[in-house]
Amino acid sequence: MFFSPTPSVKYLETALWVMALCNIVLGAGMFFLMQARYSRNLARGTRRLGFAHLIVSPWDGKALENLWAASARDDRDAIEEVLARESHYVREAEAATFQKFVTGSSIYSQWIQRLRRGRVLERVQAARMLGYFPDERGVGALAEGLRDPSSKVALSCVLSLGRLKAPAAVPPLVRSLMSLPRSIPDITLTAVLAGCARDEPKLLTGLLKMPEDRLRILGAWAISEVADAGVLPDLVIAVQDPNPEVRAKVARGLARIPGSVTVGALKTLAADPIWFVRLRALHSFGELHAPEGGEIALAALVDEVREVRYRAAYALRRTQGMKSEIVMNVLRTGTRLSFDSLISEWDRAGFLDLVARDISESEGARARAGREFVRVLMGAGVTSTLEAFVLVYPNAEVRWVLANLLLESPQPELRERLLALSKDPRCDPRIAVALTSAGQAGSPQKPFEAASS
Repeated sequence: MFFSPTPSVKYLETALWVMALCNIVLGAGMFFLMQARYSRNLARGTRRLGFAHLIVSPWDGKALENLWAASARDDRDAIEEVLARESHYVREAEAATFQKFVTGSSIYSQWIQRLRRGRVLERVQAARMLGYFPDERGVGALAEGLRDPSSKVALSCVLSLGRLKAPAAVPPLVRSLMSLPRSIPDITLTAVLAGCARDEPKLLTGLLKMPEDRLRILGAWAISEVADAGVLPDLVIAVQDPNPEVRAKVARGLARIPGSVTVGALKTLAADPIWFVRLRALHSFGELHAPEGGEIALAALVDEVREVRYRAAYALRRTQGMKSEIVMNVLRTGTRLSFDSLISEWDRAGFLDLVARDISESEGARARAGREFVRVLMGAGVTSTLEAFVLVYPNAEVRWVLANLLLESPQPELRERLLALSKDPRCDPRIAVALTSAGQAGSPQKPFEAASS
């Protein structure tokens, strides 16, 4: 008796065969598409390499124009890529000659015309090419392109102006900020403004007086990248800006301008009601290495915001230096949060490593002070880094001394951790024996004496 498939089974088999056939066709299509694209890219790379061998020093403007006129559309794209690449890698002694070779050719004039009258992709490419070769005509055309109805063209003009870093581009950029597409990130606009005004940051101070918050933020942000003494009066006024983002950027900019006026402005910002403004002001104190910031930083160690306390510790380190006296003073007069923030930030900067170096000396005031300070840290429960030093510190004498000092602690949990350290394969065998002996005895014992006896 033969089995006769039902219509539903036949339909399922047919559907599976069709799906398999579609997958085969799709796979074959993708393969040939990738092969075609690979071949096209290979041919384009070959043409680009060929043009690179033709466009070499000494550059001949007439020869370049003849080559351009005789080239097809794809070949012209390859020539443009070669010119853009050469603008980066040409030798410094020949840079001015190469720039003149390009900007003096009719090709440069065609880019300007294409930016003004070409299709969208042509305008984008023309704006991009104009950004590689400084020239007043190109800067003017790119400034006009900021008003282009296409957001892609406007973005390309912004990026090219930023690449040129031309001060003449700042006024049109400032005027266009409100009308530029919002798809252009503010961080991009900031970088372009700062790049164009790097030698004349005063060109940006007008933004600090704008009624729109966004424009004032952009202005303060850009100025903070390139600030100099010429913009200090404007930054001092902006300390009172109602927008905290502006005040934070102002504090960042003040870090580039040392002086008593700057210190006074930063003191005001360090007491700001907004935490990230205080944080930025403390960071600027640290960047300036201003001694006046030490007192402000000490006071800020009790701030309710952890990030501000850490930045206060950073400012204290940069303005006063990492001194054990400061830590002991904070431990004695401050809060536990203040002490933890200070020691954590300083530990990352290698403070405990400096302490370990002090105790490596056999005797002397520094050695005695260092060992006493380690006892203070033990009393405060700050031992994790010191315990790690017992294992890995490169100076064997320091490892011995630290093990001695840690064994003096009456805290049972610390002695248990030291006993665990003795089982670590990285532990010095003599120290391991001493730690184990002390742990079994249950009383303080100096590992150096135990090992040497």
